[in-house]
Amino acid sequence: MRPDDDLLVRLHDAGQTAQALPSLVPEAYDVPTGYALQREALRRRQASGERLSGWKVAFAGRAAQDRFGIDEPVLGALTDAMAVEPGSSVPLARLIQPKLEIELAFVLGRTLAPGFYSDEDILAAVSEIAPAFEIADCRWQGWRFGVGAFLADNAAAGLYCLGPRVRFAADQLPHVDYRLECDGVVCGEGNILEREDTPVANLCWLIRRLLADGQCVEAGQVVLSGSLLAPLDIKTTEYRLHMLGMELALIFL
Repeated sequence: MRPDDDLLVRLHDAGQTAQALPSLVPEAYDVPTGYALQREALRRRQASGERLSGWKVAFAGRAAQDRFGIDEPVLGALTDAMAVEPGSSVPLARLIQPKLEIELAFVLGRTLAPGFYSDEDILAAVSEIAPAFEIADCRWQGWRFGVGAFLADNAAAGLYCLGPRVRFAADQLPHVDYRLECDGVVCGEGNILEREDTPVANLCWLIRRLLADGQCVEAGQVVLSGSLLAPLDIKTTEYRLHMLGMELALIFL
């Protein structure tokens, strides 16, 4: 077995058993190798019957990029096996060391093939938006990794949950506020345009990055556009996200 095959098997087994792997030295894998491993792991998941359902942005902020010595965000893939239903209960025992992120999700209404697209072109391809939870779950012990190992871990994509979808119009974005409650207590709030890395900027970066790699972005796929609050360690309680005039809830057991 090649070393890269061994790594993918160990990452797969870590996810199945909910047991973290010892961290690697940061230099173990560079960014191109990390993406190559991510693509191969996705190919194996699809071969086992999972369907590619979307994409996620990570390290969108300058502080995170500086920490890892990179000059752009990174991305990971989502599959239908990662989706959980709104209002459902998620057993923490199935996860390793999860963190909760709240995000604005974009849903593509039409397929984009490789080529050049302006921001306006990309936004015109979006049909719906929705409040979303991402349950990020790193398979490297203590969330310690180099950027290549993080990419091989599919950018810590664990689970995700989409709330009710509404038709997208670009002029509604300045008015999107959010509030997160944990067991009825507010633990974070704001407006999506207050961030240095806005959801639109992250969406456009991700779409262009995929297309530049020759990857089509399909109609119906979801884009999780980056965490709006610092990731939270998850407690055994109920979380409620208020956004777009709607509420999205998950219970962790």
